[in-house]
Amino acid sequence: MIRQDRTHIASQSPNGHNTASRVPWVIGPRAAVFMFLLILVAYSVNAMDRMVFPVLLPEVRAEYGFGLPEAGLQSTLFALGMGLTGIPAGIALRRWSRKNVIILGTIVFSVATILTVVSFGFWDMLLWRILSGVGEALQLVAILTIASHAFPKRRGVAIGSVNMAFATGSLIGPNIGVFLHQVFDTWRAPMIAFGVIGIVAALLVLVTVRTAFTEQRSVSESLHHVGGASKFLSHNPMMLAAITVLFGLIDFGYIGMYASFTIEHLGFTSTDAALAVGLSGLAAFASPLGGWIVDKLTPRLALFSLSVAQAVCGVALFVGPSEITWQATWSFLFGLVASSGIYVGLAAALVKSMDEAHSSRASGLFTSCLYTAAGFAGLLFSLIVGVVGWNAGGLIQIAGLSIVSAALALMLRDADFSRLTPANETRSDT
Repeated sequence: MIRQDRTHIASQSPNGHNTASRVPWVIGPRAAVFMFLLILVAYSVNAMDRMVFPVLLPEVRAEYGFGLPEAGLQSTLFALGMGLTGIPAGIALRRWSRKNVIILGTIVFSVATILTVVSFGFWDMLLWRILSGVGEALQLVAILTIASHAFPKRRGVAIGSVNMAFATGSLIGPNIGVFLHQVFDTWRAPMIAFGVIGIVAALLVLVTVRTAFTEQRSVSESLHHVGGASKFLSHNPMMLAAITVLFGLIDFGYIGMYASFTIEHLGFTSTDAALAVGLSGLAAFASPLGGWIVDKLTPRLALFSLSVAQAVCGVALFVGPSEITWQATWSFLFGLVASSGIYVGLAAALVKSMDEAHSSRASGLFTSCLYTAAGFAGLLFSLIVGVVGWNAGGLIQIAGLSIVSAALALMLRDADFSRLTPANETRSDT
């Protein structure tokens, strides 16, 4: 529930009159969860567009005459917009309210999605796709910051819920998009619909979500995080930034190229390939569970163990049997480790690596490192495959980079991360 303490604190003004100040709004846990869910609904709209646009791409190609490389660029270059905006978004959150940044990001994303349907050609459509990534980065950095502060005891679970919201949008978006496409017989219908839904979601956040929730340091002001670095160029933030870059190359290399590997090298039908890839996305629904595990383990142990598991999955996928059962099982396990484990663990660890005053910048660093690398992951994978073939290429980019990540995780210093402590404990060590 939301309750307001009407207690007045009397004070004496210079002219001798009594003045009073009110204790600010206090957000109860149920109200906090409700407001957080509304914010996640706004974020899930992004996933709807992200997953439906590739489905609509053949019709877009036919209408505009795009070649395959041009179409692929339209589908993935939003990640560059996210990568370039991540760190500036983290800095902006030190000047603007988190709630306003979420609303701005949602509106920018939604308007860019709508403008895509009125594109004249390749370059202006590319601009709208990049701009949609800018909006998503603003939204994501603010949401990760809120998740980190509003639920300090369950930071990993809260960040995992953000990833699960994206998975929810990824699941329902293509189905709604295909339905709208069939009803209106144009690829523009779902794009306009998702853009309008996003604007409505931004208005709901504006009206329903209180700044007392989004701007607080924690739901329970009796708890604070102390310790952590005060600048990027510190040991743990830099190690985690490097691991995040590698994870962007690994995860988006898999997302961009695994389906082609199963079709071109293993001889799968497009239906079987879609099944294997889809199971990896389904695994993202376990993100809150992954967040709970991350909360229980130290960042060093969590990221080392998950990186080794990711390497095992890479080996199983690219040098294992070609049967659909084997590939689908290990694709699911890869998604479980990568989306529900490492993504959540890196986001939480980066925030935890910096002090409380710089947590928004840590969220921005995570977004920039991940999505800048993601924008070039498919290109790197294809170049490696062109030289050494599919099997060796998968071993190098998926398994090999995972081993490097595990080695970097062992270099983390657990004692330098921030820790949760009662507010009345001295904070001289921050």
